[in-house]
Amino acid sequence: MTPQRSDLILYIGEKNISSWSMRGFLAVLHKDVPFQEQEISLPADKTRVRRREVSPTGKVPVLHHVREEGRLVLPDSLAIMEYLEETFPPPAHPAIWPQEPMRRARARWLAAAMHSGFAQLRESMSFNLCFLPEPPPATPAALAEAAEILQLWESELLVHGGPFLCGEYGGADMMFAPVVWRLTAFRVPTGSTPRAAAYMKRMLEHPHVRRWMDPALVLPPVTGY
Repeated sequence: MTPQRSDLILYIGEKNISSWSMRGFLAVLHKDVPFQEQEISLPADKTRVRRREVSPTGKVPVLHHVREEGRLVLPDSLAIMEYLEETFPPPAHPAIWPQEPMRRARARWLAAAMHSGFAQLRESMSFNLCFLPEPPPATPAALAEAAEILQLWESELLVHGGPFLCGEYGGADMMFAPVVWRLTAFRVPTGSTPRAAAYMKRMLEHPHVRRWMDPALVLPPVTGY
């Protein structure tokens, strides 16, 4: 059965708050399929009542796909990426994962590493704080994780030659996109990782990343939610 491409709805949080929503948004945008974008205000939904109406986890992003056999409700950015790759596969649609098996496995590992790790960075360099004129100082533990990520990017770019983590822009880059902005906003030194520094610049200039960041940058900063 041909999927009903116009029946995709992506529920997200504010673009200057929800880094996980950014990842889901980049994945849907990459597939070049029509979708509806529905924003739920996170500060106004502290009890998660509104989010639980659309998401079984009470979190965003969550993708709804209305198909002939029923409505699929899928939370979690990484799960959304995998579903989109299966439902709108290459070559008819741009690939999220590399086609070469070893490179694809590496890209999935990088995406999973971001998905499950770097908790100190996520806490100390909270995405919403990145939009303040002067973000607060990051903790030493967060800066150590930031340095670890920069070295990881440097190694991957050296192996694959760029321009993105696994060659072409894809799922691993989508998962790390909010981190690129975190390290940029918190002015994490990149002098010892020149390939990673150039990668960060390319990422922030990518048209899909700009589709998220341009609206985010004009929103009033949020210190807490």
